[in-house]
Amino acid sequence: LSEFLQCAGTILGTEGQSEFLAHQGTDCWTYHYSEKLMNWQSARKFCQENYTDLVAIQNKREIEYLEKTVPFNRHYYWIGIRKIRNTWTWVGTNKPLAAEAENWGTGEPNNKKSREDCVEIYIKRTRDSGRWNDDACHKRKAALCYTVVQCAALETPELGSMVCTHPFGTFSFGSQCAFNCSEGTHLAGMEEAHCGPFGNWSSLEPTCHVIQCEPPTAPDLGSMDCTHPLANFSFTSTCTFSCSEGTELSGEKRTVCGSSGLWSSPPPICQQSDRSFSMIKEGDYNPLFIPVAVIVTAFSGLAFIIWLARRLRKGM
Repeated sequence: LSEFLQCAGTILGTEGQSEFLAHQGTDCWTYHYSEKLMNWQSARKFCQENYTDLVAIQNKREIEYLEKTVPFNRHYYWIGIRKIRNTWTWVGTNKPLAAEAENWGTGEPNNKKSREDCVEIYIKRTRDSGRWNDDACHKRKAALCYTVVQCAALETPELGSMVCTHPFGTFSFGSQCAFNCSEGTHLAGMEEAHCGPFGNWSSLEPTCHVIQCEPPTAPDLGSMDCTHPLANFSFTSTCTFSCSEGTELSGEKRTVCGSSGLWSSPPPICQQSDRSFSMIKEGDYNPLFIPVAVIVTAFSGLAFIIWLARRLRKGM
Protein backbone atom coordinates (compact mmCIF):
# COMPACT_ATOMS: atom_id res chain seq x y z
CA LEU A 1 0.00 0.00 0.00
CA SER A 2 1.52 3.33 -1.03
CA GLU A 3 0.38 5.09 2.14
CA PHE A 4 2.68 2.83 4.17
CA LEU A 5 5.72 4.62 2.78
CA GLN A 6 4.28 7.98 3.80
CA CYS A 7 3.84 6.93 7.43
CA ALA A 8 5.98 5.77 10.29
CA GLY A 9 5.61 2.45 12.00
CA THR A 10 6.83 1.79 15.51
CA ILE A 11 7.97 -1.53 16.92
CA LEU A 12 6.74 -2.19 20.46
CA GLY A 13 7.77 -5.22 22.47
CA THR A 14 6.43 -6.36 25.80
CA GLU A 15 9.05 -4.25 27.57
CA GLY A 16 8.82 -1.00 25.67
CA GLN A 17 9.38 0.84 22.44
CA SER A 18 12.06 0.27 19.83
CA GLU A 19 13.27 2.48 16.99
CA PHE A 20 11.03 4.34 14.56
CA LEU A 21 10.65 3.52 10.90
CA ALA A 22 12.89 5.83 8.91
CA HIS A 23 10.12 7.39 6.80
CA GLN A 24 8.80 10.89 7.17
CA GLY A 25 5.23 11.30 8.24
CA THR A 26 3.29 10.12 11.23
CA ASP A 27 2.54 6.81 12.95
CA CYS A 28 -0.13 5.23 10.73
CA TRP A 29 0.32 2.03 12.68
CA THR A 30 2.58 0.40 15.23
CA TYR A 31 3.87 -3.17 15.41
CA HIS A 32 3.84 -5.33 18.52
CA TYR A 33 5.20 -8.77 19.35
CA SER A 34 4.67 -11.16 22.23
CA GLU A 35 7.31 -12.82 24.35
CA LYS A 36 4.93 -15.67 25.11
CA LEU A 37 4.55 -18.51 22.59
CA MET A 38 1.07 -19.60 21.48
CA ASN A 39 -0.75 -21.41 18.66
CA TRP A 40 -2.02 -19.44 15.66
CA GLN A 41 -5.60 -19.08 16.92
CA SER A 42 -4.43 -17.86 20.34
CA ALA A 43 -1.96 -15.52 18.67
CA ARG A 44 -4.72 -13.91 16.65
CA LYS A 45 -6.95 -13.61 19.72
CA PHE A 46 -4.05 -11.98 21.58
CA CYS A 47 -3.58 -9.43 18.78
CA GLN A 48 -7.29 -8.65 18.44
CA GLU A 49 -7.78 -8.20 22.18
CA ASN A 50 -4.75 -5.98 22.69
CA TYR A 51 -4.09 -4.38 19.31
CA THR A 52 -5.79 -4.57 15.89
CA ASP A 53 -4.88 -7.99 14.42
CA LEU A 54 -2.05 -10.22 13.29
CA VAL A 55 0.28 -8.40 10.90
CA ALA A 56 -0.87 -8.15 7.29
CA ILE A 57 2.24 -7.61 5.14
CA GLN A 58 1.62 -4.77 2.69
CA ASN A 59 4.87 -4.55 0.69
CA LYS A 60 8.55 -5.41 0.64
CA ARG A 61 9.53 -2.22 2.46
CA GLU A 62 7.42 -3.37 5.39
CA ILE A 63 9.13 -6.77 5.36
CA GLU A 64 12.53 -5.06 5.33
CA TYR A 65 11.53 -2.93 8.28
CA LEU A 66 10.23 -5.89 10.31
CA GLU A 67 13.34 -7.89 9.48
CA LYS A 68 15.49 -5.02 10.68
CA THR A 69 13.67 -4.15 13.91
CA VAL A 70 11.88 -7.26 15.26
CA PRO A 71 14.16 -9.35 17.49
CA PHE A 72 15.13 -12.91 16.63
CA ASN A 73 12.95 -15.66 18.07
CA ARG A 74 13.95 -19.22 17.30
CA HIS A 75 10.27 -20.19 17.07
CA TYR A 76 9.56 -17.26 14.69
CA TYR A 77 6.30 -15.29 14.41
CA TRP A 78 2.72 -15.98 13.32
CA ILE A 79 1.27 -13.52 10.76
CA GLY A 80 -2.25 -12.90 9.46
CA ILE A 81 -2.44 -15.45 6.63
CA ARG A 82 -4.31 -18.75 6.81
CA LYS A 83 -5.53 -21.36 4.34
CA ILE A 84 -9.33 -21.13 4.12
CA ARG A 85 -11.15 -23.57 1.82
CA ASN A 86 -7.79 -24.41 0.26
CA THR A 87 -6.99 -20.74 -0.51
CA TRP A 88 -4.35 -18.67 1.26
CA THR A 89 -6.27 -15.73 2.72
CA TRP A 90 -5.50 -12.49 4.56
CA VAL A 91 -7.63 -13.00 7.66
CA GLY A 92 -7.97 -9.28 8.42
CA THR A 93 -9.70 -8.51 5.12
CA ASN A 94 -10.83 -12.04 4.19
CA LYS A 95 -9.27 -11.50 0.74
CA PRO A 96 -7.25 -14.15 -1.13
CA LEU A 97 -3.48 -13.74 -1.21
CA ALA A 98 -2.60 -12.38 -4.66
CA ALA A 99 0.24 -14.05 -6.56
CA GLU A 100 2.22 -10.80 -6.80
CA ALA A 101 2.05 -10.38 -3.00
CA GLU A 102 3.43 -13.85 -2.20
CA ASN A 103 6.70 -13.94 -0.26
CA TRP A 104 7.25 -17.66 0.35
CA GLY A 105 10.58 -19.12 1.32
CA THR A 106 12.39 -21.55 -0.97
CA GLY A 107 10.17 -24.56 -1.72
CA GLU A 108 7.25 -23.14 0.28
CA PRO A 109 4.41 -23.64 0.84
CA ASN A 110 5.01 -27.38 0.86
CA ASN A 111 2.42 -28.68 3.34
CA LYS A 112 5.19 -31.11 4.23
CA LYS A 113 3.60 -32.52 7.34
CA SER A 114 0.03 -32.05 6.06
CA ARG A 115 -2.48 -29.58 7.48
CA GLU A 116 0.10 -26.81 7.46
CA ASP A 117 -2.64 -24.20 7.11
CA CYS A 118 -1.08 -21.24 8.96
CA VAL A 119 1.83 -18.95 8.07
CA GLU A 120 4.90 -17.80 9.98
CA ILE A 121 7.50 -15.21 9.01
CA TYR A 122 11.22 -15.86 9.42
CA ILE A 123 12.92 -12.98 11.21
CA LYS A 124 16.73 -12.83 11.26
CA ARG A 125 17.02 -16.40 9.96
CA THR A 126 20.21 -17.47 8.21
CA ARG A 127 18.30 -18.61 5.12
CA ASP A 128 15.13 -17.06 3.65
CA SER A 129 15.00 -14.37 6.33
CA GLY A 130 11.92 -12.16 5.97
CA ARG A 131 10.11 -14.84 3.97
CA TRP A 132 7.10 -17.01 4.83
CA ASN A 133 6.61 -20.65 5.68
CA ASP A 134 3.43 -22.68 6.03
CA ASP A 135 3.22 -24.59 9.30
CA ALA A 136 0.75 -26.47 11.47
CA CYS A 137 -1.58 -24.07 13.27
CA HIS A 138 -1.23 -25.85 16.63
CA LYS A 139 2.47 -25.06 16.91
CA ARG A 140 3.55 -22.45 19.44
CA LYS A 141 5.19 -19.28 18.13
CA ALA A 142 5.31 -15.59 19.03
CA ALA A 143 2.50 -13.31 17.83
CA LEU A 144 3.39 -10.42 15.50
CA CYS A 145 0.60 -7.82 15.75
CA TYR A 146 -0.14 -4.32 14.54
CA THR A 147 -2.21 -1.40 15.78
CA VAL A 148 -3.57 0.98 13.20
CA VAL A 149 -4.37 4.67 13.74
CA GLN A 150 -8.07 5.08 14.51
CA CYS A 151 -10.50 7.70 13.27
CA ALA A 152 -13.72 8.54 15.09
CA ALA A 153 -16.59 6.22 14.17
CA LEU A 154 -18.97 7.70 11.59
CA GLU A 155 -22.74 7.39 11.75
CA THR A 156 -25.19 6.79 8.93
CA PRO A 157 -26.92 10.09 8.12
CA GLU A 158 -30.60 10.33 8.96
CA LEU A 159 -32.65 9.72 5.79
CA GLY A 160 -29.53 8.30 4.08
CA SER A 161 -27.09 5.40 3.89
CA MET A 162 -23.37 4.79 4.44
CA VAL A 163 -21.14 2.07 2.95
CA CYS A 164 -17.59 1.67 4.29
CA THR A 165 -14.51 -0.41 3.53
CA HIS A 166 -11.93 -1.07 6.26
CA PRO A 167 -8.65 -2.54 4.93
CA PHE A 168 -6.85 -2.41 8.31
CA GLY A 169 -9.59 -2.18 10.91
CA THR A 170 -12.97 -0.60 11.53
CA PHE A 171 -12.81 3.20 11.10
CA SER A 172 -9.03 3.20 10.95
CA PHE A 173 -6.28 4.46 8.63
CA GLY A 174 -7.26 3.62 5.06
CA SER A 175 -10.99 3.25 5.83
CA GLN A 176 -13.24 4.84 3.22
CA CYS A 177 -16.95 5.64 3.57
CA ALA A 178 -19.43 6.64 0.84
CA PHE A 179 -22.72 8.39 1.62
CA ASN A 180 -26.06 8.54 -0.19
CA CYS A 181 -29.40 10.19 0.58
CA SER A 182 -32.85 8.67 0.09
CA GLU A 183 -35.41 9.94 -2.43
CA GLY A 184 -36.70 13.40 -1.70
CA THR A 185 -33.54 14.51 0.10
CA HIS A 186 -30.22 16.00 -0.99
CA LEU A 187 -26.69 15.56 0.38
CA ALA A 188 -25.11 18.49 2.21
CA GLY A 189 -21.38 17.77 2.34
CA MET A 190 -18.93 15.42 0.63
CA GLU A 191 -20.02 12.08 -0.86
CA GLU A 192 -16.89 10.29 0.45
CA ALA A 193 -14.62 10.46 3.49
CA HIS A 194 -11.19 8.85 4.03
CA CYS A 195 -9.47 8.13 7.33
CA GLY A 196 -5.99 9.65 7.11
CA PRO A 197 -2.65 8.97 8.84
CA PHE A 198 -3.28 11.56 11.56
CA GLY A 199 -6.54 9.94 12.68
CA ASN A 200 -8.69 12.57 10.98
CA TRP A 201 -11.35 12.16 8.31
CA SER A 202 -10.83 13.95 5.00
CA SER A 203 -14.23 15.64 5.41
CA LEU A 204 -16.98 16.11 7.97
CA GLU A 205 -19.97 13.79 8.15
CA PRO A 206 -22.56 14.91 5.58
CA THR A 207 -26.25 15.33 6.30
CA CYS A 208 -29.36 14.63 4.23
CA HIS A 209 -31.75 17.59 3.95
CA VAL A 210 -35.37 17.13 2.93
CA ILE A 211 -36.24 18.83 -0.37
CA GLN A 212 -38.58 21.81 0.19
CA CYS A 213 -41.51 23.02 -1.91
CA GLU A 214 -42.63 26.65 -1.97
CA PRO A 215 -45.51 26.94 0.54
CA PRO A 216 -48.84 27.24 -1.34
CA THR A 217 -51.47 29.81 -0.33
CA ALA A 218 -55.06 29.12 0.62
CA PRO A 219 -57.54 30.34 -2.02
CA ASP A 220 -59.60 33.49 -1.41
CA LEU A 221 -63.04 32.47 -0.12
CA GLY A 222 -61.58 29.05 0.78
CA SER A 223 -59.27 27.15 3.11
CA MET A 224 -56.23 24.84 2.98
CA ASP A 225 -55.32 21.90 5.24
CA CYS A 226 -51.81 20.34 5.00
CA THR A 227 -49.98 17.33 6.46
CA HIS A 228 -46.16 17.12 6.71
CA PRO A 229 -44.69 13.61 7.27
CA LEU A 230 -41.05 14.85 7.13
CA ALA A 231 -40.93 18.63 7.49
CA ASN A 232 -43.11 21.66 6.76
CA PHE A 233 -43.90 21.98 3.05
CA SER A 234 -41.34 19.35 2.04
CA PHE A 235 -41.17 16.06 0.13
CA THR A 236 -44.45 14.07 0.61
CA SER A 237 -46.28 17.04 2.21
CA THR A 238 -49.92 17.02 1.07
CA CYS A 239 -52.33 19.99 0.96
CA THR A 240 -56.12 19.73 0.51
CA PHE A 241 -58.26 22.73 -0.50
CA SER A 242 -61.94 23.56 0.06
CA CYS A 243 -64.20 26.53 -0.76
CA SER A 244 -66.71 28.34 1.44
CA GLU A 245 -70.46 28.13 0.85
CA GLY A 246 -71.61 29.91 -2.27
CA THR A 247 -68.35 29.35 -4.13
CA GLU A 248 -67.01 26.57 -6.33
CA LEU A 249 -63.51 25.04 -6.54
CA SER A 250 -61.72 25.55 -9.86
CA GLY A 251 -58.63 23.29 -10.07
CA GLU A 252 -57.29 20.24 -8.24
CA LYS A 253 -58.57 19.64 -4.73
CA ARG A 254 -55.27 18.02 -3.58
CA THR A 255 -51.58 18.65 -4.30
CA VAL A 256 -48.41 16.78 -3.19
CA CYS A 257 -44.80 18.03 -2.84
CA GLY A 258 -42.58 15.92 -5.14
CA SER A 259 -38.90 14.94 -5.06
CA SER A 260 -38.08 17.73 -7.55
CA GLY A 261 -39.32 20.43 -5.17
CA LEU A 262 -42.47 21.09 -7.21
CA TRP A 263 -46.12 20.58 -6.31
CA SER A 264 -48.14 18.05 -8.30
CA SER A 265 -50.64 20.80 -9.25
CA PRO A 266 -51.02 24.59 -8.72
CA PRO A 267 -53.32 25.88 -5.96
CA PRO A 268 -56.98 26.08 -7.07
CA ILE A 269 -59.25 29.15 -6.83
CA CYS A 270 -62.75 29.60 -5.40
CA GLN A 271 -65.29 31.26 -7.74
CA GLN A 272 -68.69 32.73 -6.92
CA SER A 273 -71.43 30.39 -8.13
CA ASP A 274 -74.87 31.27 -9.76
CA ARG A 275 -77.19 30.62 -6.80
CA SER A 276 -80.44 30.25 -8.74
CA PHE A 277 -78.84 27.80 -11.14
CA SER A 278 -77.04 25.96 -8.42
CA MET A 279 -80.27 25.56 -6.44
CA ILE A 280 -81.81 23.65 -9.33
CA LYS A 281 -78.58 21.84 -10.11
CA GLU A 282 -78.06 20.73 -6.54
CA GLY A 283 -81.75 19.86 -5.96
CA ASP A 284 -82.19 22.64 -3.37
CA TYR A 285 -85.58 23.89 -4.68
CA ASN A 286 -89.38 23.47 -4.12
CA PRO A 287 -91.02 21.07 -6.62
CA LEU A 288 -93.86 23.63 -7.15
CA PHE A 289 -91.37 26.30 -8.22
CA ILE A 290 -91.37 25.48 -11.96
CA PRO A 291 -95.16 25.04 -12.58
CA VAL A 292 -95.99 28.16 -10.53
CA ALA A 293 -93.41 30.13 -12.46
CA VAL A 294 -94.90 28.95 -15.75
CA ILE A 295 -98.46 29.94 -14.69
CA VAL A 296 -97.35 33.36 -13.45
CA THR A 297 -95.50 33.98 -16.68
CA ALA A 298 -98.54 32.91 -18.75
CA PHE A 299 -100.93 35.21 -16.86
CA SER A 300 -98.51 38.10 -17.18
CA GLY A 301 -98.37 37.60 -20.92
CA LEU A 302 -102.17 37.38 -21.22
CA ALA A 303 -102.69 40.58 -19.22
CA PHE A 304 -100.29 42.42 -21.50
CA ILE A 305 -102.17 41.29 -24.62
CA ILE A 306 -105.55 42.46 -23.18
CA TRP A 307 -104.09 45.84 -22.24
CA LEU A 308 -102.60 46.28 -25.70
CA ALA A 309 -105.93 45.43 -27.42
CA ARG A 310 -107.79 48.04 -25.34
CA ARG A 311 -105.30 50.71 -26.26
CA LEU A 312 -105.68 49.97 -29.92
CA ARG A 313 -109.50 50.26 -29.74
CA LYS A 314 -109.32 53.67 -28.08
CA GLY A 315 -107.02 54.87 -30.78
CA MET A 316 -109.53 53.97 -33.46
